[in-house]
Amino acid sequence: MSCARSRNDYLAARDARHAQILAACGQARATRGGAVVVASGNVPGPDKNRPGLESLVQRGLAALEAAGVHLTLAVAGTDLLGPYRILLAAEPAAAIKPLAVALERDLPGGRVLDLDILTPNGDPVDRGSLGLELRCCYVCDRPARECLLLARHTLQELLAAVDVHLALAAAP
Repeated sequence: MSCARSRNDYLAARDARHAQILAACGQARATRGGAVVVASGNVPGPDKNRPGLESLVQRGLAALEAAGVHLTLAVAGTDLLGPYRILLAAEPAAAIKPLAVALERDLPGGRVLDLDILTPNGDPVDRGSLGLELRCCYVCDRPARECLLLARHTLQELLAAVDVHLALAAAP
């Protein structure tokens, strides 16, 4: 497979997933739902479906529900970008985002978990809009965006850290 074809395949997977998210937002608007939750992995590099990621996504959603978020599954799948779930939530997006950030920070392996929260209109609720802490790097305690932009860590370092996080998630 050529690099160009591979890139196109990833872009096509992203676009297909985005269409599913937009459909879920439409469903949330129609049912007067509070938010759309997209649960997936946050994995660098071309191999987005690392061992343990599927169970981490499931554990993250179970933890959200245990925190009192009422979720209804809209879509479940696995594509080139890895496993994902798109869900409708009864609660407002601004109420769910702090819970999601806490899980991404505190759940064993949660650093690899990506819980995106959108309004029924499809607007993402970002950490900054709620005054929440930035996502930290896989390898160090600096903000992830800063390390990404400055290329502080090699892909091998990042993937080794991802695998450590996934091993933590798999521990009983």
